[in-house]
Amino acid sequence: MTLFCGAQTSAGAKAGEMPQKSPFNVRDFGAAGDGLALDTQAITNAVRAASHTGGGTVYFPAGTYRTGTFELLSNVTLDLDAGATIQGSKDPADYGSINAFGFGHDYGVNSTGEGNKVGIIIAREAENIAIVGRGTIDGQGDSFFDSARPHYSMDFDPAYTRQGQLFLDAVRDTGDGPVEFKAEGRPGTLMVFSHCRNVLLRDVTIRNAPNWTIHFQHTEQVVVSGIHILNSELLPNNDGIDCMGCKNVHISDSDIRAGDDDFAIVGSENVTVVECSLISRSSGIRLESTQHALFTGLTIDANRGIGVYGRGAGRTSDVIFSDITIQTRLFTGHWWGKAEPIYIAAGGHSKRGPEGEVSNVRFSNISAAAESGIFIYGAPSASVHDISMTNIWLNLRRTREEVSKAVGGNFDLRWTATAHSNAVFKHDISAIYCRYTDGVHLENVTVTWDAQKADFYSHAIECEDFRDLVIDHFEGRQAQDSSDTSVIALARGEGATVRDSTAAAGASAFVSAILLRGDNLFTGNDLRRTHRAFARGEKYFKVSGNVGAVSARTPLRSK
Repeated sequence: MTLFCGAQTSAGAKAGEMPQKSPFNVRDFGAAGDGLALDTQAITNAVRAASHTGGGTVYFPAGTYRTGTFELLSNVTLDLDAGATIQGSKDPADYGSINAFGFGHDYGVNSTGEGNKVGIIIAREAENIAIVGRGTIDGQGDSFFDSARPHYSMDFDPAYTRQGQLFLDAVRDTGDGPVEFKAEGRPGTLMVFSHCRNVLLRDVTIRNAPNWTIHFQHTEQVVVSGIHILNSELLPNNDGIDCMGCKNVHISDSDIRAGDDDFAIVGSENVTVVECSLISRSSGIRLESTQHALFTGLTIDANRGIGVYGRGAGRTSDVIFSDITIQTRLFTGHWWGKAEPIYIAAGGHSKRGPEGEVSNVRFSNISAAAESGIFIYGAPSASVHDISMTNIWLNLRRTREEVSKAVGGNFDLRWTATAHSNAVFKHDISAIYCRYTDGVHLENVTVTWDAQKADFYSHAIECEDFRDLVIDHFEGRQAQDSSDTSVIALARGEGATVRDSTAAAGASAFVSAILLRGDNLFTGNDLRRTHRAFARGEKYFKVSGNVGAVSARTPLRSK
C-alpha cells in the first residue's frame, strides 16, 4: 500500500534500538511538484498518513507544489528542502472558507485576516508541529490585486487635516500603495495556528502573502527563528506575524518586509522579539493589550516604527524596548501612521465610553531618524502612565518634499479616535509630544533637526495635560531658526522637572509654561546658548543652579 509507506522502519535498525521512521515524501502520495497540477489532496494525504502513525516528517523535495488549503495535524513537521516551493493557487475557489474552519471577523478574538477565506496552511488545536527547511512558501499575492486602484476607506474627515483635498488626493494615490484587490477576491491568512501548542517555524522563506502572513491565535509555546518574510509593500493587510491571545512566543533572527504591520501582537503575554530587521509601510511593531514583552536588537524602516496601544478595556504594561535603530518616512496612500518613530496611544470606545491603559513601558538605547516625532497620547478617561525613555537620539528630517506637503503636519489617531474629527487632524509637529500622561520620564535624550525642515516642525518637547514629567539630561533646540518658539513647551501640567539639560546652538527661549500646578523644578541646566531661560511661566518653577540666563526678563549676554 502506498498510503502508509512512510511508516516503514529503517532497515538498518539494530536489535534493541527504536526503529526510525522515514520521511513521508509528498511525491509518494501523488504530488506532481511541477507548478501546474493542483497538489492539495496529495499533501493532505501525506499529512494524514504521518498523523495516523503518531507523527512524522512530511518532506517536500525540490519542486513547485501548487496548492489550496490543507490542514497541519499534531506531531507533524513539514520539511521544505532547498528548491522546494509550496505555491498558493491563483484560484480563490481552491481555498477554504473561514466559517468551515471556525473563524469569524471579531478582531482580536476569532478573526484571521480580511475577507471570508483562509489561506494555505491551517492548524487547529494541534500540538508539536513545525515548518522547517530552506524552502519557500509563496502566496502569489500580486495575482489578486489591481495595481491601478487604491485601497482606502473614509475613516477620517479630510476637512480636519492640514491639507484638506490635497490630503485626500494623496490617500487615493497608488504610488506607495495600498492597492485594491480584484473583484473575485483573495485568499485569507497564509498560515494560521489556532489554539495550538508547541509550534516551531525555522529557516523557511515566506513570500508574497495576499493577506496576513502568519497568524498565531490563542497559541502557546511558539518559537520562530531564522525565517524570511518577503511581501509586497504595496498590498494592504499583509501583516508579517500576528499574535492574538498567545503566551510564551519567542521570535528571533528573522527579517520581515510587508506593506502592513510587520508584527501585530494583541492580547498576548510573555513575548520576546530579538535580533530582527523590519520593513513596513505601516508599523514595524504594533502592540496592544499585551503584558510582559521584550523587543531588543532590532532595525526598523517603516511608516510608524513602534506603535503601543491601550484600547477599550485592554491594558498594555510591563514592556521593554531596547537597542533599536528606527527610520521612519511619510507615505501616500491609506496607511495608518504619520512617520512617528514611537507612538503610544490609549483610548477608543467601550460600552462605558473611551478608556484604555498603557503603563510601565521602557525605551532605552533608541536611535531614530524620523520624519515626525515621538507621540504619547492618552485621553481624559484613558491612562498613559509610567513611560520612561533613556538614551534616545532623535533626528527629524524631511525625505520627500512633495509627500511632506501632501500629508505631513497631522496627528493620526485612527484606532483610538472617537470621531472622524479627531482621527487625522492638523497639528504642528514637535520632536516629542505628550498629552494626558502621568509619569513620563525622559533621560539622556538628544534632539537634532536636519537643515531641510518642514515648516510645521515646532518644539523639541511639548507636553500638555500631564502629571509627573521629568526631563533629565536633555539636549536640543527648537526646529526653526530665529524663532520665538521655545525649546520646551509645557501646558496645564502638575509636577514638571527640567534638570541638568543643555540648550543646543540656535536655541531660543528654553521653556514656555502656562497653567502649571504643584511643585515644579528648573535646576542645573546649561542655558549659555539660549536667548532666554523662559519665554513665559518662570513663576511656576523653583529655579536654582542654572548656568546662563536665569530670568524670563534677562536675555543672555553675547559671547
